[in-house]
Amino acid sequence: MCVETQHTCDTAAAVVPAGSACRKYESEVDMEHGGLPPTGGPIIRRTACAVRIAKAAPFAIRRGIKALGTTVISLTILVALLRWPHTLIDDATIRRRMMILLFAVGMMLLVFEKEVGVSKSAAMLIVSTSMWALLAVGYHSDEALKLDLNKGLFAVGAVILFRLPVMAVVDFIDHFDGFAVVTVAMDRASNGRVEYLTLILGFSCFFLSAIADNLTATIVCVKLMRHLVGSDRHLRQSIGCFIVVAANAGGVWSPAGDVTTTMIWLADEISVGRTMRWLFVPALAVLMPPMFGILCEVRRGTSDANPASVSQPHVAKPKAELPAVTLGNVSVLALGITCIMMVPALDVTAGLPPYVGMLLALGTIWFVTDTAWFRQQALSSRTGSRDAQGFVSVGDVLRTMDLTGVLFFGGVLLAVGALDTSGVLEHYTAWLKRHCDHKRVLLCSLLGLSSAVVNNVPVTQVTIEMFKDAAPTDNHLWQLLSLAVGTGGSISSIGSVAGVTLMTMEGVSYISYCRTVSLLAAAGFALGIATYEAERLAFS
Repeated sequence: MCVETQHTCDTAAAVVPAGSACRKYESEVDMEHGGLPPTGGPIIRRTACAVRIAKAAPFAIRRGIKALGTTVISLTILVALLRWPHTLIDDATIRRRMMILLFAVGMMLLVFEKEVGVSKSAAMLIVSTSMWALLAVGYHSDEALKLDLNKGLFAVGAVILFRLPVMAVVDFIDHFDGFAVVTVAMDRASNGRVEYLTLILGFSCFFLSAIADNLTATIVCVKLMRHLVGSDRHLRQSIGCFIVVAANAGGVWSPAGDVTTTMIWLADEISVGRTMRWLFVPALAVLMPPMFGILCEVRRGTSDANPASVSQPHVAKPKAELPAVTLGNVSVLALGITCIMMVPALDVTAGLPPYVGMLLALGTIWFVTDTAWFRQQALSSRTGSRDAQGFVSVGDVLRTMDLTGVLFFGGVLLAVGALDTSGVLEHYTAWLKRHCDHKRVLLCSLLGLSSAVVNNVPVTQVTIEMFKDAAPTDNHLWQLLSLAVGTGGSISSIGSVAGVTLMTMEGVSYISYCRTVSLLAAAGFALGIATYEAERLAFS
């Protein structure tokens, strides 16, 4: 047995090139032993080779992912330019499979963003345009292409035209310390305890999302979190993931909250009163597992970072000094809240799309803050001495905004729009309906899980078209669908606009989000559906 082992080791060593890293390692080991062969030399040589291979494996995987993504995208662009082969262009089934492959490549680049070293915004822009390029060559009419492309661009434009004003308004309020009164109140309510602070931020986002919408609620609560938590990135990531789950859960029980519930409401499939009455408790149930999981996570993280205070593991870390509350910053906050609340009011009363209402809110704030009176009041209320040259207008805020997150939004929505236009989502929902037609809980659960992969907006749109004649208004199918699709997007960071917002504002990667909250969000998703079914059995 020893002879065979020695022969195997010698054979393995013989195939290693003389100038390789393993040979260099052997030479270093020999030098350490005075130039004499060390005891167990073959074992050391094999261990050295294994270590070198293990170190080189991540690099090879990164290169492989980059090469795969570049090859698939390049071939797609080449097919679009040459309009060949015709089988790929004219066969709808093959084209749908290519759409799925391209979307999978984009997801792979997104998941391994840090490992590959490619910006998620760049990756999604390239993938989405490649998908549309492949779709374009399959059209035999320019009018049909423009019609479908305009449909996809409308969804992208609506989100971007909503997100930009929201970011501008919130950043402007934040610049003038408009959130000072809120942060001071939250700090006093939490008494310096990170668990209380997590609960306050989460439930504030839950109810704010129902009043305004989940995107606005996420941006505001992430801004507040930055003031209250400080520079602890791990703690901010954990609380931020909980904010996303709270924003999506809070949006499902109000037609003015999550965009998916709004879509079903505008299709006249649900009413306001019955939706709020039936979905409020299940939405709270969705929040429970992530809440307890994140509380344990932030407590453990605080204890590990501050082992000297084991007797008080719940005390938060020192944070930045809170701003003073003045009449000026309270006025700025009141102006911002008034303008933001115009959005759901105009949506409910006049049927105005949210992005139009938010553009009106931005224009109103811009008009008011450019007046000489507001400049004088704002500058006099700022802490410290500031002259008129230190005043920052809404235009200055817009010029300093980070647009990479907006471009990432656009790329994701364009890619999902390409999937929808090619018929992938329609075939998928038809397959679900065919196999789960009489199992509404299973059907809605699978649709909710699907929204975590391809975003909940297109899944909702396709589902509305498919079931619009199958169930009357306020049927339990529509309520369960609102709950499942709205909260299922919390399972992944790209499943909802709130998750994508967290990725762009806090730099949370896809893998970090999944590691932090995906299993907890899935447990909350299941608990919410179970709670709704229990409600139906008890009160129907």
